[in-house]
Amino acid sequence: MGRNGSVAMVLSLAFLATAAHAQSRRSSLTSSSPARNYSLLGSDTVPTGVDVASAEVGWPGIGFGITHGTSATSDIGARFDLLYGIENTTNSQFGNGLRVPFRIHMMQRDRLGLLFHIDPGIKFYATDSASFGFQFPIGITLGYRAAPEFNVAFGVELPMSLFVTPSPVDFVLGPLFGPAFEYHVDRELTIGLNTRFGPVFFTQPGVSQFGFIMQLLLAYRL
Repeated sequence: MGRNGSVAMVLSLAFLATAAHAQSRRSSLTSSSPARNYSLLGSDTVPTGVDVASAEVGWPGIGFGITHGTSATSDIGARFDLLYGIENTTNSQFGNGLRVPFRIHMMQRDRLGLLFHIDPGIKFYATDSASFGFQFPIGITLGYRAAPEFNVAFGVELPMSLFVTPSPVDFVLGPLFGPAFEYHVDRELTIGLNTRFGPVFFTQPGVSQFGFIMQLLLAYRL
């Protein structure tokens, strides 16, 4: 083999090695980064086309859900709730609810992000006179990415429910505030803690009570 052939072979091997290294690096980044760039409690949404199953356990109930990434800045989900606290208060009563959360990532500045959500759905309580109503809570979350695997957030929520039975109609709302924490154990598994505290107002019978949310999160990327 001549000199030109040797040089060509060396250049070819160098090119192949560089390409292989670049591909390996891209594969490493794509396999690890997506596990760090979504959040169920913070300000990031689920990536496009990705599904995340989750369970929330605590007060005022137990929730099971699935979240699907619809774009780079939004996701939509479905949640089924087994309730044992009336409208986040300490009053105990069995109930259930179904909601369709929609979240949109509104802003990102370095490690800080802002997210808006609305969770329309229905709700039912098995009281002496069964209560049925519509829920449409809204809220904003300020998230801080403290580390690639750890998110800290502070949320402002306005849970709202309109109960149409029994008569008279009862409108319930309660501004809640509080922090949340979320940790990515690995690419698939995420754990967290969500908390909110504040007053809850009932138009019937015209009273207010203390309400809170305190739930452990377990999420798995499908």
